[in-house]
Amino acid sequence: MLISRDKFVGLEEVTHLCAGGESPMLKSHEQAFNRFMRDKSMGERTREKQDAVLKTTREQCAQLLSVEVDDVTLLGSASEGINAVMYGLSWQAGDNVVIADVEFASGVYPWTRLADQGVEIRIARHRDWCVDLESIDSLIDERTRVVLISHVSMFTGQRMDLAALSALVRQRGARLVLDATHAVGVVDVDASLADVVVSSCYKWLLGVHGCAIFYCNRERFPELEPPFLGWNSVSAAGGWRAPLEMTLRSDADRFIPGNPSYVSIYLLNNALDALLATGIHSIEEHALKLTGALHHGLTDQGWEVMTPAPAEFRAGNVCLMTDRVDEIAQTLREHQVMVWGTYAGDARLRISAHVYNDQDDVEKCLQALSSIR
Repeated sequence: MLISRDKFVGLEEVTHLCAGGESPMLKSHEQAFNRFMRDKSMGERTREKQDAVLKTTREQCAQLLSVEVDDVTLLGSASEGINAVMYGLSWQAGDNVVIADVEFASGVYPWTRLADQGVEIRIARHRDWCVDLESIDSLIDERTRVVLISHVSMFTGQRMDLAALSALVRQRGARLVLDATHAVGVVDVDASLADVVVSSCYKWLLGVHGCAIFYCNRERFPELEPPFLGWNSVSAAGGWRAPLEMTLRSDADRFIPGNPSYVSIYLLNNALDALLATGIHSIEEHALKLTGALHHGLTDQGWEVMTPAPAEFRAGNVCLMTDRVDEIAQTLREHQVMVWGTYAGDARLRISAHVYNDQDDVEKCLQALSSIR
């Protein structure tokens, strides 16, 4: 393992293989939370302290994504970021959006609000649980405004070839919105290949709910405007003398109308310290080794594995389709193995390997599953 499990809360007697749903808390988050409480209690100096942590955390996120810090901010959730794109564009009847059938709900539902404006939602269908570039390409035309795809699918575990996907979307003149929730923190993500990137922080980034990464490629996507405005959206204001005068911020913080969730950001700052010190390339190599062993073992046992076998097309998740989810989950619980089960009624089991896992965890999971099989 890359980070000892004794650095986390509650892993003493369990095999935690569900970072793809919720990661365990770092014990050092307690110190980060105490720092937040001290800073929160400093009166007028509070905002100075909080903004310093926000600035550092944005810099960490930019480093993780290999982009400029002014293009990165922290919203309340990845869902909020996707909605910011939907509401921040001017749409015309005949425009269309391309998504995949195995996309997370928050990558699907917001676009339905555009139906009454005559905007079409086009769905790329998977083949044997994989979404290929040909399926996406066949749906794009000159009226495609946005292609929204997950870098790593929460449902199947498939990792898209981001460079190839980016080249395809850009060649066709559309904008690529990438949900990197199951990629950032476990595999390398070059966000500059997308036009917008969103990522939750309570899974692979070892943070908590309440903040999410939002990256906007301002050079390629200048037409995207913040749909909601508040005091934090502006760099200059007319005050009481001219209350309607304002100048929007030039950086990505223009998408934050008010105060962000500072307590969540303090914890994310602490988590990113640990992940960046470990190194994303080391984390990716570690995760691929473990998910490779999982994939091989599950295939040998005869399960219907949804995740592709080649390392370049998977990340930290290995998913299998089964109509015995409840039985399997119960048996795994009896073996003190934690995985993630169904989603929206679909009989899918997701097994996730992260920095605190090792080969023994893989073997324990496979042994428990073998007893069921």
